[in-house]
Amino acid sequence: MNRWQEIWNKRRVQLADIDRTDKRALFLELKRIDGYDVVEDGIPYESFMKQHEEIRAALCLPEKGSVFEVGCGAGASLWLFQQDGYSVGGMDYSEQMIAVLTDVFRGGTLREAICAEARQLPREEKYDAVFSTSVFHYFPDESYAQEVMEGMLEKTRGNIAILDVHDATKEEEFFAFRRQLDPDYDEHYRGLNKLFYDRSFFEKFAKKHGLTVSFNPLALDGYWNAPFVYSVFFSREAERED
Repeated sequence: MNRWQEIWNKRRVQLADIDRTDKRALFLELKRIDGYDVVEDGIPYESFMKQHEEIRAALCLPEKGSVFEVGCGAGASLWLFQQDGYSVGGMDYSEQMIAVLTDVFRGGTLREAICAEARQLPREEKYDAVFSTSVFHYFPDESYAQEVMEGMLEKTRGNIAILDVHDATKEEEFFAFRRQLDPDYDEHYRGLNKLFYDRSFFEKFAKKHGLTVSFNPLALDGYWNAPFVYSVFFSREAERED
């Protein structure tokens, strides 16, 4: 088990104190479990809702369609999609996160809840779209990321979104910012590496598979990490035109 996985398996969960009929409170607690509680004052609920609408639009989901998330954590994003009437599935390598996911979705439209490495993504059951948020920087190298994207492509009949990708052109700025906030950052995060990506990596994948690729700034107002990351969207439009 790597150190990141160990950390996620130890995340503190407080769902017992949450009124599950309170959509806002439940969602924000799921996001806190997913790690959006570590820098500054947190992200406004309205920012998350705006981001969700933009993700849903980019995925071009059909009415009453289905969506799968790689690295779903506690299931905050999937829970929003379920509230919108979609059937959902997800996977995460943390047993703790999957336990929260199955608890939250008990009795709901959760098609799959898989505890496994991202590269072990089962491809038999298909979805209308697949996405991943704040996960790709945990991968050990681009070869691993390539394998995960191949699995995501086989998992869906439609589009793919990869959100919160660490920008290789902003690597130095990212670490300078973190060290400014935490002078002992290098010691605190020793052995907890992050992978930064050049856009050409995703462009090559799109070309290989006849996909259209686009890059957007991360649409999450109030997120301290936003200046250092971007989002990637793959569309099968080019494939359908052949």
